[in-house]
Amino acid sequence: MKDKFQHTQKNIFSVIFAVSAACLVFAIMQGIHDNYGIMLPGIVSHSEISYAAVSFVIAVGQILYGATQPFFGMLAIKKSNAFVMFLGIVLMAAGLIVSPFCNNLFSLLLFFGIILPTGTGALCFGIVMGALAPIIGEKKAAVVSGIVQASAGIGDAVMSPLLQQLTDGFGVSVSMPVFSIPILLTLSIVLWLGIKKRKTDEEQSVQIPTEKTKKSEKLSDILKVSFHDRTYWYLLIGFSTCGFHMSIIETHLFSQYTSSGIPGNTASLALTVYGIFTMLGAVITGFLGQKIRMKNILAGVYGIRIFIALAFIFLPKSVPFAFLATALLGMTGDSTVPPTTGIISNKVGVTKMAVIYSSIFIGHQLGAFASAWLGGILVSTTPGYTALWIVDLCLCITATAASFKIKD
Repeated sequence: MKDKFQHTQKNIFSVIFAVSAACLVFAIMQGIHDNYGIMLPGIVSHSEISYAAVSFVIAVGQILYGATQPFFGMLAIKKSNAFVMFLGIVLMAAGLIVSPFCNNLFSLLLFFGIILPTGTGALCFGIVMGALAPIIGEKKAAVVSGIVQASAGIGDAVMSPLLQQLTDGFGVSVSMPVFSIPILLTLSIVLWLGIKKRKTDEEQSVQIPTEKTKKSEKLSDILKVSFHDRTYWYLLIGFSTCGFHMSIIETHLFSQYTSSGIPGNTASLALTVYGIFTMLGAVITGFLGQKIRMKNILAGVYGIRIFIALAFIFLPKSVPFAFLATALLGMTGDSTVPPTTGIISNKVGVTKMAVIYSSIFIGHQLGAFASAWLGGILVSTTPGYTALWIVDLCLCITATAASFKIKD
């Protein structure tokens, strides 16, 4: 009886530690990925590369963040999730250390636009959960996935002000390499997750007889069926709009606030508020999905973004506005994920959901690419950020209408 109790305690400790470790890795990655906008002005002044050119580099990185995830998923199957995470840490550290010293567009594109974002793709939600799920079990994974996703908001809340203060005080040549330290420290966590997974696999292979796996459908067949479903295209329209909208926040919002006379430390604190409210928004829409049709929740989120865009177009950018608007941006930030994944799951089932969601997420990153690049051009060629928010307004109206037409 005593041995059984000690074994249960040990399992509970292992689960808590594994979940905490996964949350820490994902939070640090997301805290860096979501704060390119704070790095942007420092890179422009330090390298003397134009705002539009650096925006294009960030846009390329947005594409790679989404496009590399399926590749890393396949690599994780052949090698292991821990191996992919190790690779991602090394790439992120290299990008953060070298990028501030790039003094031409080609080198900046290589390290800040390719190597760093590719590293973040290797530490994406799917890879982190793939390393965690075998340790905690499939039943717990469904609940824990929400906790891991929420840790992204914690990463934003903690790392935004730290990055801004370091950049203001010492420049990007110090702040970006310093931020490679926390990501490098997670190497020990990844090593532990890899060892723990191997032990779990060995225990399961002893306890559970090996069964022949069923022949799975081809990826092309799954996607072909989805391409003939209008719901898929409505979700793709919405998620592409979501990527465009989110990239404004990640790439241009900090610069817009500071150009409006809001101090840098205040602007970064507003982004901390954003990180906190993203967690709240995702939890609320996840709960509402049990009570309200998910297509209506999705349309409602995009509808709220219409009013946010109107506020950025017409209202003066004061400090109170920055905190209120950023809180609303946070509430609607990750809140599209629960209803989107819920609709996909209802349509195609849990086993195919990851494939369909990944393909739609590429659309999300195409929208992010367009936002980061087009935003840089519009900011450089038009007075202020109004034109960018007008484009976002039109897209949000389209996404709202598309979401209402979904048959869930």
